[in-house]
Amino acid sequence: MTITIPLHLSDDDLVAKVKALAGSEREATAILVAHLAEFDSRRLYLGAGFSSLFTYCCEVLHPSEPAAHNRIEVARTARKFPALRPMLGEGLLSIATVRLLSPHLTADNQAELLGAAAGKSKRAVEEMLVRYFPRPEVPSSVRKCPPPIGSRSVLARRRSSRWRAWPGASSADAAAASNREAARRRTLRGSGHGERRGAGEPTPGPGPAPPRGSQR
Repeated sequence: MTITIPLHLSDDDLVAKVKALAGSEREATAILVAHLAEFDSRRLYLGAGFSSLFTYCCEVLHPSEPAAHNRIEVARTARKFPALRPMLGEGLLSIATVRLLSPHLTADNQAELLGAAAGKSKRAVEEMLVRYFPRPEVPSSVRKCPPPIGSRSVLARRRSSRWRAWPGASSADAAAASNREAARRRTLRGSGHGERRGAGEPTPGPGPAPPRGSQR
């Protein structure tokens, strides 16, 4: 297919041609959607050796994957609600706006929703659907953050966990474990050795120097 740049057209002719081509594209899209709907209902893609209409479209018709997915979804929606087909051809609805409307359309509300969405942009249809179908507010929540790894509370819990009895131990076993830990600490204090400090726990520095003149 050879496509030439229309350099020979006047400004008015070019404007008219662009409008005509845009209208032709809309009509072609609406016709393609109608044919895809029937093609899908007959499951003719199976006879062609494909497991789904999406795979058939991508491998045989060669649109982009998002374009194939959107047109298939619109075709299935148009099969349920035929009133949107001429609106597609006339440009009152687009592929994007039909995709937005599709989850909300029913037999009872189709006339109202399609009429309200006619001629609107994608953003305008999104805002319209928020008014028609408001989402419930999600309640706010406040969660307490855990303390930093090197904080005193974490280190204290780590030290206190040394003497805890194993799971399933009796109260006597827990008391014995606590007594052994207390005896171990007394032994360490008597020998002049302190407990090993946990990671991140500050080491105390030397005390303040005595005032001048106090040493003889």
